Amino acid sequence: MLGFLRSEAQDIKQFLRQVSENNPEILSYASMLEARRAEARTNIYPPGPEASFGYMPGNNSASGVKKTWSVSQRFDFPSRYLAMKNINRYSVRLAELEFDLGRLNVILDALMTIDDYYTAGKKLSLIKKRIGEYETLRDAWKRKLEEGAATLPEYNRILLELSAISLEKANTEAELTSLRQRLDYLSGGRGTIPEGQVNPEEVILPVDSLIKQKLNIHPAFLIPQAEYRLSTGEVSLARSSSLPELMAGYSSEILPSEAYTGPMVGISVPLWSNAGKLKSAKAKSSMAEAAMKAETERLKTEVRREYTGMIYLKSAVDDLRNILKSSGSTSEITTALEEGGITLTEYFSMTGVIFDAELRLIETENRYRKSLALLNDHLLTVPAK
Repeated sequence: MLGFLRSEAQDIKQFLRQVSENNPEILSYASMLEARRAEARTNIYPPGPEASFGYMPGNNSASGVKKTWSVSQRFDFPSRYLAMKNINRYSVRLAELEFDLGRLNVILDALMTIDDYYTAGKKLSLIKKRIGEYETLRDAWKRKLEEGAATLPEYNRILLELSAISLEKANTEAELTSLRQRLDYLSGGRGTIPEGQVNPEEVILPVDSLIKQKLNIHPAFLIPQAEYRLSTGEVSLARSSSLPELMAGYSSEILPSEAYTGPMVGISVPLWSNAGKLKSAKAKSSMAEAAMKAETERLKTEVRREYTGMIYLKSAVDDLRNILKSSGSTSEITTALEEGGITLTEYFSMTGVIFDAELRLIETENRYRKSLALLNDHLLTVPAK
């Protein structure tokens, strides 16, 4: 999993386990997986034995009654059963990988939603701080207005700015409520939102090493391989279907004066029933191989694209931090306003730039953490209790 602070990792780990165990989508995926496992255990055995009985009266009393009975069993060549067994095994493996991918996507969504929740909380704290500064400014200008040291347009400007930031506060609080509801749904109503902040590792593998890891363990990379193996199993089955079908049994014919009883064997040669099946299976296998290569290359390209974006976001985060560190604080600008060094318009302009930069930093950090989570999603496993 991504590198979280030790005190926070356990909480996030516990929450993600609740998501894995109680999320409605994951539970539906699990039911589907069990159904496909059960389906894979069908059609791998020979057909049931056949039994027949005949009662045939003659056309006169001298002929008597002829009775017949037989019990027989049909068999395919062992290679056909082996091919069917392999197909079922590949089908189960494919179903398991699709389940793993669905569960991973839900857990990744939960992790990113947690980060969005923390990000909204940081924005709300910043907005509340800004509101506090504006309220202090409003109270000071109200006194100046009463003393005749300020103008009404200046006071109204402060009220307008305070109104705008208060609206942003309300929107952010609504966003937090929506995110809490989303997290409640993702955890099946049983998870407690972990406190703290998601902190990604600053060190990440080189992109080629990262892709190599994903090729070996990421379900999205393994599913095309499983689909191709399943297609090769279909080719083996189609090839074995051209072999004869065997039949063995025991039968009897009973006449009034004599009886004939003994074993019987038979063979069924599929001259026409399997025509074209092998050619069709080979064509589908070739298509599956091409699709596997194309999907693998697409996924590799997506990783490289995301990796490039992550590097850019990391650089942007560092630049914004340095800018904010060197630009001073709003308290210095407030002091300059109180001392008459700048006008009210200049104050709002200068503090607005700092406020916007702080918001961009919060949002860019959010995008950076999400990018890291996507790149490391193959490590997002939640072990059982």
